Amino acid sequence: MKNERGFTLVEIMIVVAIIALLAAIAIPNVLRGRTTANESAAIGNLRAVLSSLEMFRSVNNTYPLTTTWKASMYGADCLVGTQPDPDFGPPSFCHATELMTVAAPRTVQGFIYDYLADAAGNSYVVNAHPATPGTTGTRAFFADQTGLLHHCTAAALADRAVSTDPTIDAAPAAC
Repeated sequence: MKNERGFTLVEIMIVVAIIALLAAIAIPNVLRGRTTANESAAIGNLRAVLSSLEMFRSVNNTYPLTTTWKASMYGADCLVGTQPDPDFGPPSFCHATELMTVAAPRTVQGFIYDYLADAAGNSYVVNAHPATPGTTGTRAFFADQTGLLHHCTAAALADRAVSTDPTIDAAPAAC
């Protein structure tokens, strides 16, 4: 008999089992990292929007109205490859067809953002909730003219009733 080298079936099965065990441990951590990154980006984006709104208010003595959000924050030049004038808002929210209102929310990095101001432009609400709760994020975020960021479960903000008239709705009870 010739002495042949190689792996036995049992050895190969043990290696496959070890690899499967490592994958089962690593994959959820990678997915959780993506969710955490999306939530961190949402917090950063909300802070950028809040700063932009305060800058707008310092110049105009009012917050932009819901119906004129895009035109007020970016001007008519909110198109790809152009520099908006004025450019109060963060660049990631300048999009040719999306307004970032409750009727037309803006999706950025897995979160849906909407802006709602009162009729006089004295107060506003900015919401950010995951586009796919549980996958793109597990928490929703809410901020208003006080500058405070609140968070709650994604379902609490997504299920919040929004009136059709541009007034400030109450923050969800879970926040």
